[in-house]
Amino acid sequence: MTQNAHPAAGLPLPSPKERRRLREAGGLGHEEIAEAVGVTASTVRSWEAGRTEPRGRKREAYAHFLVSLADPPPSPPPSAAGSGAAGPGTDGPP
Repeated sequence: MTQNAHPAAGLPLPSPKERRRLREAGGLGHEEIAEAVGVTASTVRSWEAGRTEPRGRKREAYAHFLVSLADPPPSPPPSAAGSGAAGPGTDGPP
């Protein structure tokens, strides 16, 4: 048998208080989260207040979004950020 569970279905959601903290730490408003997840800003406020819980695909999208806020992608190392120290033809043999 093949399971059709979506990978995000197992992502736990943080508490409503932590959801708000993550959003604020990311410098985002309710509107930005709502647009990314596909809901209204009012819905995001309700999720953060604990009045309602996201379900289905919206829950999955919200969980992924929160994970990205909690664990942002790493920045490129300073040497790869274009310092110019190792440009083309500067460190190869003559």
